[in-house]
Amino acid sequence: MTRIPRHLVCSYVFTFIIFSVFNIGSNCLAESSTSQFKEAEVFPVDDLIKPNVTFWTNVFSKYTRAQGLVHDMDDLSRIYEEIKLDPSKTEDAALANKETQKEAIKKYKRILLAFSKGKVPETSQEKKIAALFPDKPKPEIFKLAAERLRVQTGLKEHFMEGVIRSGALIDEFKMIFKSYGLPEDLAYLPCLESAYDIQAYSKFGAAGLWQFTHYTGKLFMDINSVVDQRRDPIVSTHGAAQLLKKNHETLKNWPLAITAYNHGLCGMSRAQAKHKTYAAIYTNYRSRSFKFASRNFYPEFIAARNVAKNYTDYYGDITLEKPGQQTRYKVKGFVAATDLAGKLPVDLETLQAMNPALRKPVFDGTKYIPPGHTLYLPKHISSNLLDKTLEPLYCTAQNPSPFHRVIKGDTAGNIAQAYKVPVTDLIAVNGLGKKAVIHVGQTLKIPLK
Repeated sequence: MTRIPRHLVCSYVFTFIIFSVFNIGSNCLAESSTSQFKEAEVFPVDDLIKPNVTFWTNVFSKYTRAQGLVHDMDDLSRIYEEIKLDPSKTEDAALANKETQKEAIKKYKRILLAFSKGKVPETSQEKKIAALFPDKPKPEIFKLAAERLRVQTGLKEHFMEGVIRSGALIDEFKMIFKSYGLPEDLAYLPCLESAYDIQAYSKFGAAGLWQFTHYTGKLFMDINSVVDQRRDPIVSTHGAAQLLKKNHETLKNWPLAITAYNHGLCGMSRAQAKHKTYAAIYTNYRSRSFKFASRNFYPEFIAARNVAKNYTDYYGDITLEKPGQQTRYKVKGFVAATDLAGKLPVDLETLQAMNPALRKPVFDGTKYIPPGHTLYLPKHISSNLLDKTLEPLYCTAQNPSPFHRVIKGDTAGNIAQAYKVPVTDLIAVNGLGKKAVIHVGQTLKIPLK
């Protein structure tokens, strides 16, 4: 918990006495102090996590992808060495860096295990490592530390690029969070999740700025073979606001609510039932899924928020992207993207780039843009022009197609839903078996009516 400095406490007490003596303004003063205190405590930074916040602040602002930190996973103030990595964005560089990190961990594991067996530090490097463990620790301490070695690559360039991109959207995101009665600084969370990259897609299937998984995303937005609203920056931000609001209403504080964004609400509810406070959970809670990433998610958010809000202190005089000049238009019927590009002053490539939520079948002509979908278009295309141009282009039904090519995020269920056919028919026609396993790139037959 953040402590009020002693000199401020004295000042507050003195002011209170003066106002009490004259019997004026004491209630106003109390209300003002309470309001300021609550504001300061929205995202509290317990002393327990300050070393982690410092660590991630440096990772985001100081260390580049040419640097790696060999550190202790439980004590992020314990950094053994800064190693050199290949900053090239190539497959060969990735493989070389992986080997470099592997060798570094092996080296320090060997030294720590030797200490655990009673070896006395002799070399300057060994003495430096031993100095990271004050108060003459027991041998088992070194053994445990040998199992907690990890390498963190610097993220300065990656994070700075995200801060630059955030300029186009963050003010609108803050307004969205404010409309839900939430702290507007939650808008800095995508700096951590995706570096404000609309096209971000994780190896676990999370997509968009807010990195919603398919399962969680379906709770708040449309995800099917035609649209994936996780990639719509505005729709997905409303979804994130609803999710974070639910987390906070359940868990009652932001450290836990934000951690739940990574770990899941059910998981954090179990942790809270067992350990009560965030500090106790941070210190004592362990599970198969609550590991390094979940434990550090809130400290990472605090660091990301601080760096992004005060970017000139960390990156100098960089220029952020400006909010895009766009026309947003909700279509009133099914319409082909190729027809739009043919009738409006916009090419298909621009249309696709500005509307990442529309999936590939829309742009290869297989499927139509569905009614109710919000299109993002260049500002010079007015709503009046769209009303006149689109009216004769609308269709009354989705474009039927006998085949569907599987893309990332597809399941047999959402494909069947999109084509309005029974999933059992889809499985039977394609011989998918009981588990309905499908693969990216696979072509499926659609059992049309």
